[in-house]
Amino acid sequence: MDQANINEPEASKTDSSPAVTAAAPAESTDTDNRQPKRSPVLPALFWLLIGGLIGFLIGRQSVAAPVVETAVSAPTAMAVDTVPESLLDAADLPGSEAASAAGSVQAGPTPASIAPETLRTLGDPNAPVTIVEYSDYQCPFCLRHFQQTMPQLKAEYIDTGRVYYVFKDFPITSLHPVAPRIHEAARCAGEIGGSDAYWQAHDSFFTNNQQLSGIQQPDLDDLLVAFLGEVELDEATVRECLESGRYTEAVNADLAEGRQLGITGTPAFFVNGYPVPGAQPYAVFQQVIALAEEGRLAEAYQTQPAANDGPAPAEHPVTVPLSGDEPAKGAADAPIIIVEYSDFQCPFCQRHFQQTLPQLQSYIEAGQVRYIFKDFPILNIHPEAQKAHESARCAFELGGDDGFWAMHDLLFANQDEWAGSGNHVEIFKAFAVDLELPQSDFDDCLDSDRYAAVVSAQVDEGVQLGIRGTPSFFINGRPLVGAQPFSTFQQIIDTLLLDQN
Repeated sequence: MDQANINEPEASKTDSSPAVTAAAPAESTDTDNRQPKRSPVLPALFWLLIGGLIGFLIGRQSVAAPVVETAVSAPTAMAVDTVPESLLDAADLPGSEAASAAGSVQAGPTPASIAPETLRTLGDPNAPVTIVEYSDYQCPFCLRHFQQTMPQLKAEYIDTGRVYYVFKDFPITSLHPVAPRIHEAARCAGEIGGSDAYWQAHDSFFTNNQQLSGIQQPDLDDLLVAFLGEVELDEATVRECLESGRYTEAVNADLAEGRQLGITGTPAFFVNGYPVPGAQPYAVFQQVIALAEEGRLAEAYQTQPAANDGPAPAEHPVTVPLSGDEPAKGAADAPIIIVEYSDFQCPFCQRHFQQTLPQLQSYIEAGQVRYIFKDFPILNIHPEAQKAHESARCAFELGGDDGFWAMHDLLFANQDEWAGSGNHVEIFKAFAVDLELPQSDFDDCLDSDRYAAVVSAQVDEGVQLGIRGTPSFFINGRPLVGAQPFSTFQQIIDTLLLDQN
C-alpha cells in the first residue's frame, strides 16, 4: 500500500492472534416488553454517541472525507460505507423520501472484530473490557490522550485487570510524512526488547513528539536510535532493523485495517468493538467502560431508547423503480421484494454477502422473497468498483440471472484479491473464464464500457431515493440501512408475511 495515497479502507488482518470481539449487541428488534434497567450514565453518554449513528443513517458521516486528526467527535456505526458529501444535493432529494430513509428500521451497529498483537498490549487479556487505540505518534491529539487520559486509564483500569489495552499504528502520512518511520522504530524496539521495550519506546516517542517533527532522513533515524538507546537497546541492532524496512508492511497493514473499519482520524478507539473516535476526556472513557462492564454498551449506540414493541417501519414506504429486467433471484410473484443497493468493493456489503444473504436464501427458495440487486459503487472510496459492477452486468448479459449471481459471488468472495489492485480488469476477465462465459464476448463487453452509463444511472437513482451508504435495502419499499444481522431481516419479513395472511 502506498502511504502517500491514503484515501480509503483496504482489507487487512495483521496477525493470527485471537480476534477481540464484543458480545453481539442488543438488537432494537427485540420484542420483549420488559424495560431494561438503565444506568445513570447512559443518558449523558447517549447524547455523546447518538450523533454518529444518526449521521450514519442519514448519510452525514462520510468515510470519504480526508484523513484528519480528531480532537472530539461522535462515533460512527461500523456497518456502512457512506457517499461523499459532495454527491449530496439536498435540493435534489424528495423530502418525503429522504425522511423515509432517515426513519428506516434501525438496529445497533455490529461491533468490530479486531485482532490484537500481544507485544503491543497492556493488561490482562481476559479482562472484561478491551480498548483498541489507532494512533499516530506525531498527532497532537494522540499526544493529548497520552498525556492526559492514558495515565488515568492505566492506573484505574489496565493495572487493575479491568481493561485490556491494544495499540495499533495509524500514521497519517499526508500530515506527518515521517510518522510511519517512527511507528517502525517502535516495532523494532519490541522485536529487540519485548513488550516492555515497545511501551518504553511508545512513551519516549510521544514524550519527544516535538523533536521528531519536521526532521528528515538520515537525521530522523539517528534521533530514533538515540531515543531507543536511552531505553538500553543496542544501537547497531536498532539501526539494522530500521534500515531493513522489515516493519514497513506491518505498519501499513495496521493502517489498512483501521481504514477498513472506517477510521478517518486519530486517535480512534474501539471499546469492546464499539467506536469512540477522538481524544475524549477521561470521564467519557469511564462511562463507556462502565457500560461495557455491564454488558449494555450497545444501548448507547441505538438511535433512540430501545422500543418495547419491535421495530417501527417507515411511515411512507419508498417506491423503488423496477423495470423487471434487473438481476434477481426468487419467484417473480413473491409477496416480499428486497432491493439491495450495493458496492462490490464495500467491506460491509461483503459482510452482508457472507453472513446474511445465505440465511435469506430460505425465504427466496420458499417463494416468499424476490431479491433484486442494484448498482451503487462509491467511486470516491472504491475506484475499482465501477468495473466490478460492469463485469457483473456483462455476466448478466451473457449468462442471465445465473451468470450475474455467479459473478456477484466471485466478486465478493475474492474482494481482497482485486480491490486496490492495479490489474482488477484482468482479474474480472479471469473470473469469466472460471464461469465458462464466452471469453471474447465478455472481454469486448467489459472493454467497451457498455454498462458504465447504466451503473451510473443506478447510483443517481439511489441518491434520489435518499441512499447515503452501502449496503442499503428496501423491503417492500421500507428502507433498511447497513449490514444488519439476519434477525433484523427475519423479523421484518415475518411481520410482512403475517400482515398479508
